[in-house]
Amino acid sequence: MRFFRRATAPSPLSASLRPPAGQAAPHLQICAHTDDDLYFMTPDLLQSVRAGIPVVSVYLTTGEADGLNLASDDPARKTATPDYAGYTAARQHGIRAAYAAMITGSRRAEWVRETLTVSEGAVAEINTLDEGRVTLIFLNLRTCVAMPDQKVLNLWSNKISELGTLRPSGSPIPARSDGRTLTRDGVITTLADLLTAYRPAVVRVMNPDPDRTRYDSSNDTVTYCDNSDHTAAALFAMAALRVHEERDQEHRPVVESYSGYCNKLQPDNLSPAAAAEKFHYLAIYGGEDGHDCRKGPGECGDRPLGNRAFNRYYGQSTTHRWRGSTTWLQPRGDGRLTAFAVLGGRPVMWTQDAPGSGSWSGPEALGQWPAKDDARCLPRLDAVRDAQGRIHVFAVRSVIAPDPEDHRREVMHLQQSAPDGGFGTWQSLGSPHDQHNAIRRRALGMPTALVTASGHPQIVLRNFGTGLSARTATDDGWGPWTDLHGGTLEGASAITQRNGHTEIYATTKTSMLRWHQPRPQGPLVRDYATQLARPAGTTTLVEGTDGRLIMFSRQPGTGWLIAHRQLEPGGTWNTQPELVDTTPGFGSVSATVLPADTAVALVQRRDDGTLAVSRQPLDGTPFSTEWAPCGNAPFAHTHSAALDAEGRLVISTIGLDAQLHLLTVHPTDGDVSAWLIKDQSAGPASA
Repeated sequence: MRFFRRATAPSPLSASLRPPAGQAAPHLQICAHTDDDLYFMTPDLLQSVRAGIPVVSVYLTTGEADGLNLASDDPARKTATPDYAGYTAARQHGIRAAYAAMITGSRRAEWVRETLTVSEGAVAEINTLDEGRVTLIFLNLRTCVAMPDQKVLNLWSNKISELGTLRPSGSPIPARSDGRTLTRDGVITTLADLLTAYRPAVVRVMNPDPDRTRYDSSNDTVTYCDNSDHTAAALFAMAALRVHEERDQEHRPVVESYSGYCNKLQPDNLSPAAAAEKFHYLAIYGGEDGHDCRKGPGECGDRPLGNRAFNRYYGQSTTHRWRGSTTWLQPRGDGRLTAFAVLGGRPVMWTQDAPGSGSWSGPEALGQWPAKDDARCLPRLDAVRDAQGRIHVFAVRSVIAPDPEDHRREVMHLQQSAPDGGFGTWQSLGSPHDQHNAIRRRALGMPTALVTASGHPQIVLRNFGTGLSARTATDDGWGPWTDLHGGTLEGASAITQRNGHTEIYATTKTSMLRWHQPRPQGPLVRDYATQLARPAGTTTLVEGTDGRLIMFSRQPGTGWLIAHRQLEPGGTWNTQPELVDTTPGFGSVSATVLPADTAVALVQRRDDGTLAVSRQPLDGTPFSTEWAPCGNAPFAHTHSAALDAEGRLVISTIGLDAQLHLLTVHPTDGDVSAWLIKDQSAGPASA
């Protein structure tokens, strides 16, 4: 069964929009509303702009709501007459003002406003600034609250056959085009045409699988924490990506997905400075930056948002739906390093040409993915080496469809034939919810891999009940899925210690939940009494020389890097954190034990998108607060690090040009400021 249209020839739209020769490949955002990229894709978006990368934002809907562009507490709302076209124009003016401020420092800038005929004869508006450094495309699909069935999600799921457009006040779109409709296939084709035209290096989308806030098992109804427009925009984007990738198989973009309203369920993971910058541009969008908008009500921006962005509690975090791992750079048995990633919805790899070499080959296909597969490989890959030295890679295969029953999310597994051998065919490990309804299947988390005392890999992931499920390999193959229970947020971390004990930690709504083994290869036992405060994101676990665990994490609301130590091996934790870095950062920290086994190299992403490295002791002595800047910014997903055959630390990132970038660090016992850091790239993603 085909769930969306097969690849079609690009329309004339693709040729008419092709960016000027020599311009860097842009970053393209596909959003539901005119503030989604500001709210949910920043600071990543801001770092792209600052790096001089052209950005293209596509907005599916008008977001005209009740048509009242008045503050939510304005008494005039009670008697005001809805002006849907006017409110739409105000929102679009607000996003132009916000981007103008990013580029020029002023909300007022000269935009070129033109029309764009898209699929099925519908007419969109295209705005460009600074000779194409910013491009905004408004498809103007209606989302009026007075027409509750006319929703983008209903169009996706075939509950309605078409959805009308709305011409904003003052738009260059001809009046005769007001109300033109788009079908489901028309939206997919339009987005695919835009992808083909711009050939972006990075594509940012919303979350196709939001968290639930309530579930009624008696009738299988679920309440999600997100706006259904966000969900629909993500599903349309993923379908369009698949069409585009089949049309243009040489172009393989990096894809990143962002949580929407579900951010309010997460600990605040942005520093005060990063959050303030986000809200600054949202204030411009909402017309709360003190400018004079007497030229017309449309120039006031989105007044219902106004200065309320902070009070909605979902802007204080930026959460990647498919949180990247820090294990995707691994040494092979022959000493060469291999980097694993996902480009264009398919897993790929780069490999050193020789042990310790600065020359790499790739990207090339990683294993044999199911042929003629409408599914996409989600961007997170987790990799481990088993007791024999073979690399195992884990991914999630995603199938989307108009009928929720046809959605699929399943874990995929690939392994080396030998420590220095090749990779074969991806094997499906299914899902803990294979026998359950589609609502449960879509809730699958991202797998975290480890190697147990048996020497075989094990994966754990968040299930629909918000606990963890595990599946473990044996000499006879993979065992069944096991429910570890519990209640967590996404992003578990795990470690198997030298004594064979496995420990797993995940964040709950209030603290940290632990699973541990009383004996090697024994059952995992839950521990709700860690008394550790919940961190902002996934933690990093390292074993000290005395057998005690060290946990590195980000402090919510500050972005500081802190550490906790176990009081004794396998025992309780010191709940008083130790400061490791007070320069704000974002995301996970990678840890690589250095050759002498008495220190670990930590690598983190700072607020400005750059990398920094430090050397931390494992013998219980105080942590160092000295960090060496590495640059290499900005980048997508999460960095990874490993030691090469010469004992050097190699740090890998997927740059915003969709290429593999590498830093080689020569660690010494001295201050990290004396470490020699060499920048290099492994070549273009289209090689």
